[in-house]
Amino acid sequence: MIARAERKRRDIWADLAEPSSVIAFLVLYCAVHFLVRYLLSPNFTLDESEQMLFGQSLQWGYRFRHPPLITWLSWGTLSATNNSRAAFFLLKYVIMAGGLAAYFAAARLVIRDVRMAALATFGLLTTFVMGFLPLVDLMHTVLLATMLAAFLWIGGRVITKGSPRDYLLLAAITGLGILSKYVFLVLPVAFAIGVALTPRFRARIKIGPLMLALILALAIVAPYAWWSYTHEYSLFTLAKTITKGSGPEFSPVNWLIGAGDLVWALISFGLPFVVIFPFLYWPACKKLAVTQEEDRDWLQLYEITLIAGALMMLAAVFFVGTEAFKARWMHQVAMPLPIYLFLRARIAGANDRNNKIFAAIALLFALGVIGTQFGIYETHAKSCKQCREYWPMKTYARAFQRVGFSQGTILAETYDLGGNLRGVFPQSRVVTPGYPVQVFGPPVPGPCLLVWEGDRPPSKGLTDYLTANYGVTIKDAVTQGDVNAALLTSKTHRNTMNYILIQKGRCSGT
Repeated sequence: MIARAERKRRDIWADLAEPSSVIAFLVLYCAVHFLVRYLLSPNFTLDESEQMLFGQSLQWGYRFRHPPLITWLSWGTLSATNNSRAAFFLLKYVIMAGGLAAYFAAARLVIRDVRMAALATFGLLTTFVMGFLPLVDLMHTVLLATMLAAFLWIGGRVITKGSPRDYLLLAAITGLGILSKYVFLVLPVAFAIGVALTPRFRARIKIGPLMLALILALAIVAPYAWWSYTHEYSLFTLAKTITKGSGPEFSPVNWLIGAGDLVWALISFGLPFVVIFPFLYWPACKKLAVTQEEDRDWLQLYEITLIAGALMMLAAVFFVGTEAFKARWMHQVAMPLPIYLFLRARIAGANDRNNKIFAAIALLFALGVIGTQFGIYETHAKSCKQCREYWPMKTYARAFQRVGFSQGTILAETYDLGGNLRGVFPQSRVVTPGYPVQVFGPPVPGPCLLVWEGDRPPSKGLTDYLTANYGVTIKDAVTQGDVNAALLTSKTHRNTMNYILIQKGRCSGT
């Protein structure tokens, strides 16, 4: 029996030297977390609610703050599956699995060792920002991380292979990456600077295909850029505002605060991975004797990329006025770090014992994250202030149905409430103040239902939006009231949801 257990341990370690086995581990990781998400709250988180709300229609754009790619994917998933909750939850983890596979592929190109590339990918997941937060929420960030990983892979392909297909993929990934989040651009620009300053890699770039790739990437972004140009909160409006001198005030104190905040955010991005790594791979943290030119070039490229990315984010302190950075805003700068560190570990001659210890730590971290998610969900309802994950939505829906609402227009005060209302009334049109009513899809026949949370009257923003878009006031109400019910997983903590029902047809013409 001891021999069999020992053989099993050897087989698992041997599997990490097989690319197909590593991909299978990563897919399993995402599948397990999908099940965790599906088994926990039936409600939608903040980012999920946003996608449920905006995913009611297919538009060139929805709001300037976020580019539309994640919403297009959400709309496609919901439309193809008849608003399936399971399919919608699954979307994020399919995107995540694709991103982890791309990151592993990028690591293989740079490190040129399958097992160390697998450890680099596990290293990325052994961080709070990539190994915990995306599993709790952050749909935008999961897509951004996937597109950044895809860029690291295709950037390596262009350098090492440089086929016409690689340049076409470079165009597609760059264009779609910009449509995932604007900050995606930081990595391609920083990477390009790194290539330009690494002579052997610079010589491998084919200028003609690269220019064509840039043109194709711009063509992918062009329709959304035009939509942005024609809407009030466009990049061009922001640029004009700053140019006219009404932008941020520059001062040495603000710059120092922003710089310190950025440094701490970059360090925090890698926790706890960046603390664990030196203990197991201390020789990799010292000056290396690099004998292979390819290794030297990859180290230089990644070092310049990391530094250039950080400096570009620092420039935001001057040109945008950003003085507060969060670790979860640093993906476009810090994601190359685990690949870079494990390349150093491979060059320094990391031993199997330490590699196995790190793999075990990564596994324990992943299991700890799963346990933490269950623990938080089962206990947090008693003290929650933002309780969206515990709203008894089915209870609310039954109460609204009893007073005569089954389908129509729902005006929710906040978009997290709106997204969750769409989950229980998938055939209704759900809108929320602050956005043009047209982005929420076509009108739906039926009465109009106003919904807001708390023991208070409706906010002025809610009633003003109702009047401005539908020409209706709360005086037109057929009935109004509230529903007080216990939160999910709690018998003592209750929540009040208020409603006003307006007669049929008054809100369905816009």
